[in-house]
Amino acid sequence: MTTWFHTMILATCVIATVAVGIASAAVYKDMATPAAKKSDRLTTVADNVVRPEMTIEQRADGVSILTRVPATIAN
Repeated sequence: MTTWFHTMILATCVIATVAVGIASAAVYKDMATPAAKKSDRLTTVADNVVRPEMTIEQRADGVSILTRVPATIAN
């Protein structure tokens, strides 16, 4: 039973490693199929409206969440 169990773990690791390698090669390779280059995958949008913003940080064990919200201006 332990031999079968360890064989399954090893096979799963090998298959996962091969899958990640193939996916990485497809991302980096410049080809005509719909696989994008890594630099094209993350798009950014410029905000044309200039307004004051405030960053709120919420912390927990091992996690920090930053939220950007519009700041109200008191006159």
